[in-house]
Amino acid sequence: MRYAKLVNNYPSYAPRRIHIGSVIVYNPTDEQLVADGYLPAVETDPPVTDERHYAAPRWTEQDGQIVQSWTVEEIPISDEEALTRYANSLTGADDPDLISAAETLITDRIKEE
Repeated sequence: MRYAKLVNNYPSYAPRRIHIGSVIVYNPTDEQLVADGYLPAVETDPPVTDERHYAAPRWTEQDGQIVQSWTVEEIPISDEEALTRYANSLTGADDPDLISAAETLITDRIKEE
């Protein structure tokens, strides 16, 4: 079991040595780590995502433990990639010339605004 403290909502794992009073303890026991404010860190498997999303870890303190959970977030894309996807959705992505024409029209329209 790993022990940690939450620092800025992320685990800061226990070091191999801690100070207890004026004594340096190497390889502290679980009890010594808990006495020094560390909590058991419970890690979980990330959810399965598709190519447009990723799993972002979140850490919270619950019932005397630091527990990992996950949120699924969309991968940010560039304006150029968004434009290409939009043109592909309009044209069906079958005709390269039509896609290029659609991208040109959309780009010109955006510039006018």
